[in-house]
Amino acid sequence: MLTVEECRKLATDYRSEAAEIGVSQRKANVLRNIANSLSGLASQYEMLTAIADEERRGLAK
Repeated sequence: MLTVEECRKLATDYRSEAAEIGVSQRKANVLRNIANSLSGLASQYEMLTAIADEERRGLAK
């Protein structure tokens, strides 16, 4: 499983690759879509970690 940091790094790398000169529009679109998915996954991992921490402390709703 990827970590939050790994997801964000990959997202940044894919966005950078999408912006390179010579990358086709089709490939750039796919790279940006993957980057967006990885950014979303990183956010969800953070939310899951926060929920788990709250539940451990007995603060869950």
